[in-house]
Amino acid sequence: MTKQNKRVILVTGASRGVGKGIAEGIAQPSDIIICAARSMAEGTTVQQFGFEINSSLEDTVKNINQKGAQGIPYEIDLNKPDEILNLATFVKEEFGCLDLLVHAACQIHDDLITPKPYWEKSLDLWSVMDVGLKSNYFLSHALTPLMIESKGKLILQISSHGAMCYMHGPIYGAQKAAIDKMAFDMAHDLKPFNICSLSLWSGIVKDEKTQKVSEQHGEQYAEFLKGAASQEYAGMVINEIYQDSEIMNFSGSTLIAAEIGDKYGIKDIDSNSPQSDRESLGGPRKYSDTVIY
Repeated sequence: MTKQNKRVILVTGASRGVGKGIAEGIAQPSDIIICAARSMAEGTTVQQFGFEINSSLEDTVKNINQKGAQGIPYEIDLNKPDEILNLATFVKEEFGCLDLLVHAACQIHDDLITPKPYWEKSLDLWSVMDVGLKSNYFLSHALTPLMIESKGKLILQISSHGAMCYMHGPIYGAQKAAIDKMAFDMAHDLKPFNICSLSLWSGIVKDEKTQKVSEQHGEQYAEFLKGAASQEYAGMVINEIYQDSEIMNFSGSTLIAAEIGDKYGIKDIDSNSPQSDRESLGGPRKYSDTVIY
């Protein structure tokens, strides 16, 4: 843990979507929040699923600063291991500690939500595994020694119900299932150092992309959006997990944001409570406690 009332936090994928919302929702006065993503300049947009979507670290940092925290934009391509190592070096040299690492980056291909069997989709979909699984491992590998040294508290990876139901095809599902298991296994290695490792299913989130996709796909997304969370909600939930004196009891778990939010009595920014999709989409796996080296 760093000095009282000051945390150093790193959030990947912070230029848009869930990552942006987490970086903004988690922000507390005096926090230093390093926001990592590819899109830097204010007003930047990207093309996704045929839509033009806002994507800017500078926009995220501006919102964080308005909360009394300090946002630090860091431009990075998480496809490149050398850039991941450079990020780890930056954190160590500039801040000397890391309290909380949130992996929220995910590389989305336009073929992801097309209703086709996997063999008719582009092989480039494999990029989902590179950013959001491989990059999570590489960045955790690079930063865990710093977290151990500085008594960091939490490594959290964003996953989804796609780990347990057919969602967007085999690649997406395999990535999410792998994230959950990786968080579980990391928890075993981190336990002696009192660092919690978690996977969090953020659920359906009302970000710009989801809103535009729902307009195109209508009924397919309408039911999900009824109980959807704001972009900031997952960050609010992560804050409560982080501040829980019994946080290590969660380590190795896969949690559903709406359910853990209810446990802590968290209301979303619109004062509503997001709904858990466990009943319709399934719940997290229970892994064996057996350990084999």
